[in-house]
Parts: sequence; C-alpha cells; structure tokens
Amino acid sequence: MAKKKRSRTSDFSLGKEKKSGSLPTVEEINSVVAKATDQEKTDSQKKKRIPFTTALSPQNRALLETASHEGRGGVADILNLAIQHYFEQVAPIKNSEMKKIFLKIYESKSK
Repeated sequence: MAKKKRSRTSDFSLGKEKKSGSLPTVEEINSVVAKATDQEKTDSQKKKRIPFTTALSPQNRALLETASHEGRGGVADILNLAIQHYFEQVAPIKNSEMKKIFLKIYESKSK
C-alpha cells in the first residue's frame, strides 16, 4: 500500500497556538509585520558612531597611537596638527573666499 503524500503548506501556522493547516488572519499578519518593523527600528537606533581613525590605514593608525603614547598629545591633537601643516605648507587652499565661508559656518556651529 502506497503512502499518501502530504502537502508542505498544510503545516503552515504562526505558532503553537494555531492548529495545523489553517491560514493566519489579517490581524495576525499585521501584528507580525508590526513586530518585525519595530525590531528593525530599534536595532538601527542602537548603532554606535564609528571613530574617524578607522578610516586610516593600519600603518598611519599605528604611527598615531605610537606618537600619542610617547606623550606628543592625543590622537585628535596630532591629526589637527598634521592637517594644519598639510594645508599651510604642502597644499594651501587657493580659493580664499570659499575658505572664509566654510570657516564662518563651522565657527557658528561650534558656539
């Protein structure tokens, strides 16, 4: 005697409280969707801000950490000095009007 094959969809349910073979109601589907979207919102709110130094190459990061441990100041202080030296000595900004505009913007934000 051959076995009777069951359909895979006959066991569909949302949980143990539902009997096998019955489809969920619209309210049950909406509640499951609402729970799933709420979890996604809370997960995205928990994200931490990534430090700027993660964008650096490992060699430059190691140099910054070494210099800060030698007592030359913090990593942010060293980066500020390096950026200042770069834009004053190596590659000065030629558009002074744009520089003034951005300085005014960032100075007003820092107050």
